[in-house]
Amino acid sequence: METETLVTRERALALKKKYGRQASMPKEEDIEGWTMTQLEDYFKAQAYLNSMLMSSSEEEERGGEDDGAGGEDDGAGGEDDGAGGQGGSVQGGDGEATDISEVESSFTNISVTSGGGRSEPPQRMKVLVYGATGYSGELVANHAARAGFLLQVAGRSEEKLKRLASRLPGRVGYKSFDLDDARALDAAVGSVDAVVHCAGPFHNTYKPMLEACLRQSKHYVDLTGEIQVIEAISKYDGEAKEKGVMLLPAAGFDVVPSDTLAYLVSEKFKREFPAHFPSHLRVAFHFNTQGALISRGTAATMRRGKRGILLERENGEVVEKVAKPKPLRERQRCSFGLGKELTVKQANMADVSSAFYSTGIPNIICQMSDVASMSQLKHVLTPFSEGVSSRDKSGKVAKEQPIGPDASENEEGKCFLHATVSSSGASTRQVSGSLECPAPYKVTHMAILHILREVEKNNFRAGFCTPTTAYGSGFLEACGMKKTS
Repeated sequence: METETLVTRERALALKKKYGRQASMPKEEDIEGWTMTQLEDYFKAQAYLNSMLMSSSEEEERGGEDDGAGGEDDGAGGEDDGAGGQGGSVQGGDGEATDISEVESSFTNISVTSGGGRSEPPQRMKVLVYGATGYSGELVANHAARAGFLLQVAGRSEEKLKRLASRLPGRVGYKSFDLDDARALDAAVGSVDAVVHCAGPFHNTYKPMLEACLRQSKHYVDLTGEIQVIEAISKYDGEAKEKGVMLLPAAGFDVVPSDTLAYLVSEKFKREFPAHFPSHLRVAFHFNTQGALISRGTAATMRRGKRGILLERENGEVVEKVAKPKPLRERQRCSFGLGKELTVKQANMADVSSAFYSTGIPNIICQMSDVASMSQLKHVLTPFSEGVSSRDKSGKVAKEQPIGPDASENEEGKCFLHATVSSSGASTRQVSGSLECPAPYKVTHMAILHILREVEKNNFRAGFCTPTTAYGSGFLEACGMKKTS
């Protein structure tokens, strides 16, 4: 990953003096091929861990683990409304927190020793997950920790972050700060390689985090499904290219599967009909019962949408249209590759924004099956579906709703997508395709892990990206999706 000066024994000995007796000298054969930065990370890790071991006997042992569910809302309030302020610790599997206020970063690249005693150079990427105690954020943090990334969880509630860090595998750091604290935000972002932003509603939270990533030249990834947020982030493309970092919004279920399908179908259209311009894209969604379940935070974000307004892309621009109920006989139908046709209605999905950048198609609408919309959106139909009104009890409903699907529901859930690309004019051409994929929240953490692994390998495209402009059809395999037609 690095191309700077390689280590020699003389350089290693000189660097070791900086860290004193707390950092032991690795074997000469073990450091072959290391860079000076990797060696310094090795010494930092040893010095830090040894200092913790020497002071651990003097520290007061704190209580065991709290198994309570994380409460940071990934949609409703974004970051949790609990205790604010700044805090920082690194949490080990024994539940004991170590104060690291005097340490520049709670991260250490720790060398791994194999059975033969050979030390491998440090190489894992440092990742900050902000909004980590919300439903989606905790899923992402859990899987990132299990994948071995050097993880720091962040948000506003120090107590919830501390409990979360104690439950996660490995040594996980945590920091509590508000997004309007620019100094704390810059310090946290500056200590990592990439940020996964999970705190919504994103129209309230994306800007300070994204701009901190640009100031610190760090990669930005988020889970937004909000059309206006993706459009706003696209305006930072030039600055991100100058900084050499990737901005990748909507990197969860919104919009990875549908973006992948739209990309595949549009590419097939271009191959089969090179003389025709693909002018229209229609993307439709359907879920089984488990796949339709959404988190409390996502539901609350959806309820904040404009009532009775539908968004679509028309001649390259996102436009608003008044939702008008259609009689059943006039509704469009879609098979989703399931062998039976289901009625669908227009819905405000993020592909209205992202698919334009992925395919170049200027006219885009999104739809959802009636079955899925009634199952998934029973409390939030107004902002997202055709002319259906909802109860004005959003606060009460949000508190009564479960925080999110349980593990079995995430395993059993399935989603089905269908996309059609067509040309206009007298000689219309059309190509369609369908995908089946796992439940939305399972897709989300699988997609984030795929992105982080690629960035860790230095495989990224600087600038504003969509999932497929960054990684093409790679999400098909990475997220367990399969073509059904």
